Amino acid sequence: MRLADFILRNTGRIVAVWEEFATTLLPAARSMDSLALRDHAPQILQAVAKDLLTPQTREAQRKKSMGQAPRLLGAPETAAQSHALMRARGGFNINQLVAEYRALRASVLRLWIDECQPAAPDLDEVMRFNEAIDQAVAESVDFFHSEVEQARDLLLGMVGHDMRSPLQTIQTTATYLAR
Repeated sequence: MRLADFILRNTGRIVAVWEEFATTLLPAARSMDSLALRDHAPQILQAVAKDLLTPQTREAQRKKSMGQAPRLLGAPETAAQSHALMRARGGFNINQLVAEYRALRASVLRLWIDECQPAAPDLDEVMRFNEAIDQAVAESVDFFHSEVEQARDLLLGMVGHDMRSPLQTIQTTATYLAR
């Protein structure tokens, strides 16, 4: 069975393994229910399977493996980007986010190899699968980083604003006392 077909037929099993791993990512996972832990996993797997079924050139394959897959202008967020956003807001760190993808990669390949015992010609599918996962990781990490930077900038702006009022009061009082 082709890897893409295996992913589409066994999404539920794969997502269950994803969730089982995600529960170990503490403390962030402690406050999440099953639905939150599984959040975008099925959509990520569907995107990977679709990618595997789409013909591509060697150049496109190379770019995708480096996280440089072309994006359509005005295209909505990918499932990987949405997943990163939810994880950033849920208290996960970047290492935990990437660990989920490592676990996903290992789970899919282990389940596929155990069940289907693929032959040597199927190695190209493994390479394509790894490149598709790499693209999802790149999208997630980029979006996660953007979300964290935005939160940091907002926090610094609020702290700077809140510090101005007390400093102005101190400055005014010091000027008054100096007179």
